[in-house]
Amino acid sequence: MPFDLIVLLISESDLRSALTARLTMIGINVVTIGADQLVRGLHGLAVTTAVLVTDDGPIGQAAAEVSPQWLQVIILNGSSGELDDRPVRLPRRGATRRLVEILDGWRASSPSR
Repeated sequence: MPFDLIVLLISESDLRSALTARLTMIGINVVTIGADQLVRGLHGLAVTTAVLVTDDGPIGQAAAEVSPQWLQVIILNGSSGELDDRPVRLPRRGATRRLVEILDGWRASSPSR
């Protein structure tokens, strides 16, 4: 899955910081947004090649519904699912490690890499 950007909409600051640090260390472009930015529509952001990573709950569900054009949506703290599900749901425990594994796998399988 060729993606250009990871957009983090994570309410917990510690998790958001950990994900941002880990993903940028392995060379993935990351931006963080707030729920208010999502509602305004993310003008100028090419979400068709971006993966949204968000919390479970009302904000995460709204993110998937407000912007269905995301390349993929990953909801943390959800039940386990398959990687081709939409959205992908990951349990909260070990989410940082698992997310990095998934994104690395998607990058490795991308024909442009």
